[in-house]
Amino acid sequence: MQRRKIQLIAGTTYTVSLPKEWITKNNLKAKSEIVINEKQDNTLQIALGLPKEKKISSISVEVDEHIHNLSQILLTAYYMGIENITLFSKKELSKEVKAKIRRTISYMSGTEIQYEDKQKITIRVLLDITKVDIMQVLYRIFLIIDSSLSNLIDAPDITEIKLNENEIDRLYHLIAKIISLSLTNPELLHSSGIKDLSLIPQYFLISKRLENIADEIEKIALHLSKKNIEASQKKKILSFIKQEIGKEAVFLKSTPLSSFMKLSEDQLETIKSSISKLKNQLIAEHLEDIVRYIVDIEEELANMFFYRQIIDGKM
Repeated sequence: MQRRKIQLIAGTTYTVSLPKEWITKNNLKAKSEIVINEKQDNTLQIALGLPKEKKISSISVEVDEHIHNLSQILLTAYYMGIENITLFSKKELSKEVKAKIRRTISYMSGTEIQYEDKQKITIRVLLDITKVDIMQVLYRIFLIIDSSLSNLIDAPDITEIKLNENEIDRLYHLIAKIISLSLTNPELLHSSGIKDLSLIPQYFLISKRLENIADEIEKIALHLSKKNIEASQKKKILSFIKQEIGKEAVFLKSTPLSSFMKLSEDQLETIKSSISKLKNQLIAEHLEDIVRYIVDIEEELANMFFYRQIIDGKM
């Protein structure tokens, strides 16, 4: 470890010299770029500047060659930060293809169709990614899921639950985009609210599991609109799930992260037993999946808490 004194230059700029050995070893010179990252414990992490990646701002895709993968191409371009996407056909864009394009961009926040004719659609992404806070987006997803669960407990409103599921899909893709770009952009990592690069896998898995839960809730709602199951038993199970979702949301919102208690084995066995008693096997399977996703989320939240404890020297 080496010590350095802070120097004040021209009465306005504070500087610290870097070890010559480190400069030489890494082939740096005057005007070379380095990255300085402030960590939660107030330490500064200095690293070599990231290699400049070729920024792709526009792509043009011939639809006829990629009919079956069109949605995936659009989402991949969205995750990569591409701002101008042109889709064209040598013949004519069919109604089905245009509908598929519109469905896909409905999940891409800040995206609009800028130009359209019979053979071409130009899509523009107007999203300011530096204004997106992942913690706020995740918390918003928790609130929407809580709303859908309340809906299921009272009287399923299929229209509202479908709207909620679509909104969660949109927010999930927004998180995936920010996480993808944060991996190579330290400034975006900071503005997105991700405190530590090492926690990116946790954020991604939590967002994916929340999206999975929203899908299962929609499936249950669709099934309940056709068939009925034991009202009291359904309410008991869904209320338990709602309680766990609320607990996870409160933990994620806490600053600093408070201690997190996962479901105990006894609690897990009790809820699984209640689900197994349901006569409707399809509903039971969806509820089992939701509980499994909740357990996955709670494991990641616990990992985040203990990671922070270890880093802060509190273990």
